[in-house]
Formats: sequence, structure tokens, C-alpha cells
Amino acid sequence: MSDERALAAVKRPPDQVDPAGTAAIAGPATKERWPVLDWALKKRGGIRALPLAAAALTAVLLAIFEPGFYRPANLHVLMQQCSVLGLVTLGQLLVLLVGGIDLSVGAVMNASLIIIALMHQDLAFSLPACLALGAFVGLGNGLLVSVRNVPPFAATLGMLACIEGAILVYTKGIPAGDIPSSLRPVALSGIGIVPYSLLICVAIAAALTLALRRGAYGRKIYAVGRSPEVARRAAISVTNIRVSAYVMCGLFAAMAGIILSAYVGYVDPKIGGNYNLESIAAAVLGGVAFTGGEGGAVGAMAGVLFLLTLLNVVTLSSLNPFTQLIVQGVVMLAAVSGFQFLKKYTSN
Repeated sequence: MSDERALAAVKRPPDQVDPAGTAAIAGPATKERWPVLDWALKKRGGIRALPLAAAALTAVLLAIFEPGFYRPANLHVLMQQCSVLGLVTLGQLLVLLVGGIDLSVGAVMNASLIIIALMHQDLAFSLPACLALGAFVGLGNGLLVSVRNVPPFAATLGMLACIEGAILVYTKGIPAGDIPSSLRPVALSGIGIVPYSLLICVAIAAALTLALRRGAYGRKIYAVGRSPEVARRAAISVTNIRVSAYVMCGLFAAMAGIILSAYVGYVDPKIGGNYNLESIAAAVLGGVAFTGGEGGAVGAMAGVLFLLTLLNVVTLSSLNPFTQLIVQGVVMLAAVSGFQFLKKYTSN
């Protein structure tokens, strides 16, 4: 009898355990519910729809308070930026889903620009070389994290330092080289105001969405992120899944670097640095959890749109650059905090 009482106590929440082990346990206290919020979350797609709802609300507010945002030239620039950050964020999404993080994506982008400038007139070799570099860096990160059990933050930060050091040794800290003019139309041309780079990004996001929602690989990704031990018991190779996520992240970062080079048209060995944190911020704003196993490509892309719209509007405003940084930080913190509150609210 004592064993049964002990087992029942373990299953009960801590605040419900009866020290004597004999009294009946009352149900948990009912927390205050907000009917309107319950309706919005449960009847309209749940918490997964929050990033899309935030993007839609932002679009309405911009139409009212910042009509200049919808000028075709500004929208074209925003779409170009979305294609670059979108690809990086999709790679970061895969790594976050398996419970990791990648701080080397910006360095891979910088290295891609250097490779393209080095092989100026030979895109048939430079583009595959960029992708091979991204895959190699991702493989290194994945092996360090999965085989050597190096914390993801330390492993990818060390890889970032290695790549940035190699870039500085080669360039001596001075930007040099030109981007081939034949590559520029990828980012500067398109269908109407929609650049080809955005179409590429959207196509990859759609394919990734199908893979994560309907494919066996997607199920394995989520299983590893939620519980590696349970995934192992289900005969899933946790090491292979984690390594593949980092390899894909490196590939997407290299693709983003290629598109970024087509967009800017010059070589800057530091241009990709901001994408490390921006890709993480966009993914988290889109509902991707740091703990792994939660999030999706649609939400991540909605986070990209929300973040870049925020940066664009702040840039269009008359605020000085230092104040812009404060506004960006406050809005991002408020958005992430609000999402976490709603996620906790729906779990009760």
C-alpha cells in the first residue's frame, strides 16, 4: 500500500502532494481564463498562427501610419532582404529544432563572397565551391556537437573564429575583388517587383515545410529535438539527424551568401556578421523554441518578415541610428516575451 501511495505522490504536482498520504487530492486550482484570447488561440489555428497574425497586423498598421512603406522601390528592397535572411533563418530553424544553435552562418556568408570574388569569371566553379564550403562547415559543427559532445554555442563560435581568421589572413582586412555582373540579376531582376532570389527562398521554404510536416525526416527532426533518448529508443540515429541539420544550415548559409553577393555587388569581409543573431531572432519570433522540437518553416518566414519590416520602418523614420537600435531591441523583446506568455497560457 505504501508503494502505491508513493507512486501516486510522484505523479501528482508538487503543490498537490498530501504529506500524510491519506487525504483525497483536490484538482488543480483553476487559473483565470480570458474568453476572447481562448477563442483567438484555439479557434483560429492556435499558437502556430501567432507569427502570421502578427505579420498581418503589422501590415495593417503600416498602411495606416507609414504609407511610404508600400512604395514599390521600398518593397523591392524588403523582398531582397527577406530572401537573404529567409534562407539563413531556414537553416537556423533546422538546427534549433534539434536543440542546437549555429553562430557560424555569418562567417559562411562572408566566405562565400570571398570565393565568388576570387573566382570572378568562373561561376561554374565558384558557386559549387561556396556550397561545398557551407556543407563542410556544417559537417564540422555537427560532428563537434554530436560526436565530441561540444556545446553548440562553443562549437559554432569556435568555427566562426576559424573562418573569420582565415578570411582576414587572405584579405589582410581589406575588401578586395568584384562580384561578376552575370550574378547580379539573381537579386536585382525578377517578376515585377518580386526578385528571383525571393522566389528561390519561397520555393525552398515550401519544400522544407512539406518535408517537416509530411516527411519521415521531419518526424525524426522533431523527435530528436523533443527527446533524444526517446528518439534513440525508436531506432532513430540522433547523431545522423543532428549532423544533417548542421550540414543543411551550412548549405543554406552559403546560398544566402551567394544571393547577398548578387545583391550588394561588392566584397565586404564583415557583411554577414549581423545575420548570426538576426536569423536566431527571426526564428524565435516565428515561434521556434530554443529547447528544440517546436516550430516550423512558415512561422520562421513570418518571423523574418516581421523582423525586417520592423528594421525597415525604423530606418524610414526620422530617428537617429542609436535610437533605432533601442527601438528594435524593445520591440523584439516585447514580441518574444508576448509569444512566450501566450505559449504558456495555451499550455495551462
